[in-house]
Amino acid sequence: MAPDTTQTIDPAILREERAAVGLVSAAHFFSHFYLLVTPFLFLSIQAEMGLSFTQLGLITAFYATGSAGGQFLMGIYVDRHGPRWFLILGMLTVAVAFILMGLATAYWMLLVLGLIAGLGDSVFHPADFSVITSTVHEDRLGRSYAFHAFAGFAGFGAAALFVPFINNLLDWHLTLIVLGAVGVLMTAILFVERARFEMISERPEDQLVQKSGSVLGEMWKYATMAPIFMLFLFYVMIAWSGQAIQQFSPAALPILYGVSEFGASSAVFAYLFAITIGILAGGYLADKTKRFDLIAGLGYGISIVLLIGVAMLALPFSLVVMALALAGFLSGLVMPSRDMVVQAVSPPGSAGKAFGFVNMGFGIGGMIGPVIFGAIMDTGFVPGIYYGSALFMFFAIVTGLAAARYAAAPQGEPQPAE
Repeated sequence: MAPDTTQTIDPAILREERAAVGLVSAAHFFSHFYLLVTPFLFLSIQAEMGLSFTQLGLITAFYATGSAGGQFLMGIYVDRHGPRWFLILGMLTVAVAFILMGLATAYWMLLVLGLIAGLGDSVFHPADFSVITSTVHEDRLGRSYAFHAFAGFAGFGAAALFVPFINNLLDWHLTLIVLGAVGVLMTAILFVERARFEMISERPEDQLVQKSGSVLGEMWKYATMAPIFMLFLFYVMIAWSGQAIQQFSPAALPILYGVSEFGASSAVFAYLFAITIGILAGGYLADKTKRFDLIAGLGYGISIVLLIGVAMLALPFSLVVMALALAGFLSGLVMPSRDMVVQAVSPPGSAGKAFGFVNMGFGIGGMIGPVIFGAIMDTGFVPGIYYGSALFMFFAIVTGLAAARYAAAPQGEPQPAE
């Protein structure tokens, strides 16, 4: 993390921190935005191509495969070379892939381009967190992580608002082309401002020239660090829990509650918007308390009860929207503290690899989750979407408590997993 040797904060330092955090957060916004573009087009794609929900889920699963497969490798190269060009080329890859998806005429094209888009997306988490960890002072890390997470979920919320709206005006092909073009514009902004997000490494100079070991060797090293591995499992669980709501509610809520696609999108937007508010509140909480276990246990515990209520059809739709919004707020409250735990257990100078490894949990969760929930939809047991989300949230509590226990232990070298 960046040093802070004076009691009075230099305004120039604050400006540089805010500019760097703002740029990588903007990239994070688009990373999350593109992840939800295709789920909001599922019904349109299904109507044209005659695909099952399992096949539709595979599009996002391929996206997640590319993201998971590349994240740790990107973390190694970001730690070694800095994030500048990886971030720019990653954004360009995602944007161009979505433009080409808009031109696709066959299902296999959507799968291949989804995989390519995922490879581009694999850059964002290791690059972003390396920039934030190395440039922002410890006293402001919680709020910086919170703003970064806020931007990502604002991207989810923007997808819930704009993708259905644009799709109603055009069609799913032109919607993908238009949204991909917006990503090209963001790439241009990152290129112009590229000097602002070069990483400042914490490692001694003599270590900067040392090469990392093999990718598999490095991955095994992090997999045997107990706190890192628990956080990896935690990320898998919250990925599965969140995907059920974010990716399948647009199709599930009209079936369960007889609402329109617009009504379902509004409920998803309420959930995602509430997450962003929770993240901002959680950023201040993360700077004030280290009790990640308490925050995660209470936040996810209450959310489980709310999701079961949605699954049981025990609420009118207006209260379903409120229940999803409250579950979103409580989930968002956890996220900055989660990132602080990752930072706390990361070996010095290796934030890119540590965040890259644990964020593979999101990607691996994304590879499997859409297939699980797509298959549930195809069976006709639509409430299973929300029961499944609640179940995986319970396992998130279990793995989160284990990670917090390791993080609270005295840290020398991170402990190998037993």
